[in-house]
Amino acid sequence: MRKPLLFSALLFLATASITQAQTSYQPPVNYAFQTPDDYAEYEPQVIATVNWLEKTPLSQQPEVRKQADQFLFQWISGSSSVSVQLQKYVADLAGRESELLILFMGGWARYQLQHPEVKDATALNTEGVRTMLRAYQAGGFKKNKQLDELLKMDAAGSLPGWVKKQLAG
Repeated sequence: MRKPLLFSALLFLATASITQAQTSYQPPVNYAFQTPDDYAEYEPQVIATVNWLEKTPLSQQPEVRKQADQFLFQWISGSSSVSVQLQKYVADLAGRESELLILFMGGWARYQLQHPEVKDATALNTEGVRTMLRAYQAGGFKKNKQLDELLKMDAAGSLPGWVKKQLAG
């Protein structure tokens, strides 16, 4: 008799913590980027913003997503800590889904903040693409055959090779 009750309680707690994790994110407000220290101060929020964007389905919390996108774009645009370079292949992957572009930039920026020693363009681009893929898997985006293929490549470990070819071409 106690086991079903214990299981139900554990299931409730697990579900509540997952729901809380998705809704507890709040994008920064009233930020002002004027000095390098202003940018450095927000590095943890940049990482949290990218984490939230890639895990939250596109259709959920559209106003929060808009604010998160604006914060992230403004931070990336002026930060001296990261230097995101968009290539044509990224625009081709995103197509008309502009949200995928900000996800690519965010994934690159997050990885560069977490691994400042990494300067390799293939590694940085691969992390940007992986962030796009995680968000695509979270849902809300139109079906994209190329992203579906890249998901398979990533699972097989061949995504970095594909990215390297895109950068060379």
